[in-house]
Amino acid sequence: MKLLSIIALSLLGLTVQAEAAQKSIDAIVAIVEDDVITERELDARKTLIITEFTRSKRKLPDDGTLQRQILEAMINDSILLQEARRRGLKITEGRLNQAMQKISRDNQMDLTKFRQVLIAEGIDYEKYRETIRKDLTLNALRRQYTARTAIISDEEVDDFINRNDDGIEYEYKLSHILITLPDAATPEQIAEAKVQSTEILEKLNDGAVFEQLANQYSSGSTALSGGDLGWRKKAEIPGLFTDVVLGMKPGEYAGPLRSASGYHIVTLSDRKDTQQVFTTQVQSRHILLRPNELISEEEIEARLLELRQRLLAGEDFARLARLYSVDYTSGAEGGDIGWMEKGDTVKEYQEVTDRLEPGQISEPFRSQFGWHIAEVTGRRTIDETAESKREKIYSQLLEQKQREVFGIWQQRLRDEAYVVLPDA
Repeated sequence: MKLLSIIALSLLGLTVQAEAAQKSIDAIVAIVEDDVITERELDARKTLIITEFTRSKRKLPDDGTLQRQILEAMINDSILLQEARRRGLKITEGRLNQAMQKISRDNQMDLTKFRQVLIAEGIDYEKYRETIRKDLTLNALRRQYTARTAIISDEEVDDFINRNDDGIEYEYKLSHILITLPDAATPEQIAEAKVQSTEILEKLNDGAVFEQLANQYSSGSTALSGGDLGWRKKAEIPGLFTDVVLGMKPGEYAGPLRSASGYHIVTLSDRKDTQQVFTTQVQSRHILLRPNELISEEEIEARLLELRQRLLAGEDFARLARLYSVDYTSGAEGGDIGWMEKGDTVKEYQEVTDRLEPGQISEPFRSQFGWHIAEVTGRRTIDETAESKREKIYSQLLEQKQREVFGIWQQRLRDEAYVVLPDA
């Protein structure tokens, strides 16, 4: 027992020494409220970013700028994750597992195979899971905050359509550079930011690459992706940019544009037409019979076969539906169930009517409601572009407002947070 105690104490001493050595190696690069960001965490994120840049054959900013951009992104994530914890937002293991399964399906693998591939590429699977958990947490926080602060009314949709009817059919690929200003910025800070924005515009005029300038100077969340805002429908364009972007040709840029966040420079990388939305609808009628204690499945099928023969011989479908169908609602209309599109009827009925030509009568078939025979009486394709556009415009306006209000709130949290950079 005494020997074991000595060994245990020796091991404990080694452990304490190892932890102390580890802490000295893994230096703290930022204190963020109740959290810290370590040099090892920063280096790990930096390695991932460099790998992404290398794969996409993009030019990296200088090392100092890259480190500053990555550290600022990590500080913002830490602030938001701590806010999520204060609000009691948690991602359960079940929710995380669902997300992991979806990611593996998107990569055309099952979860076991996906895990093996990640490990083979040198990725720590458990750390990868925690990264996904953080992403899910941030998305949950964004949804919770914007649910109350970003609301779009029907009047706003109508107003947007009335004011912008000429350009709704386009999508715009945008990038921007943001020179941020703190809340209650001083006149000196405002002047300095404007001068920096003007200098960036001069570099663009001299032929500098927009993406590289965004990597180097932008304080926006998309700085490390060259300021890329992606493809935006017209309603998704930030209101500050809308007028200038609509007058641009691909490759042109404009600025500086002042917002609550600071000064922006925006460029239109590309523009493309959107497609019209067409929906195929099928009109049909049916006769429905159900088995019961007195009539078996086989007898019901035999009855429908007999009715089908009578129909093929020329009897009136509507009359037989009114006489025999136990779908009394449609039976009163001669069996007609009206115009339906994909998803409006049960799978079995839709599969049968999809195969029928107008005027054809099906063989008897079974669904959850009973046994049917059906006839397709019409098929048409309708243009739902206007209705579809309205729904999309609503979604786009809502998404853009969510981005704006969340971005302003995120900047306010950053300004108010206790952040210490020991090396600064």
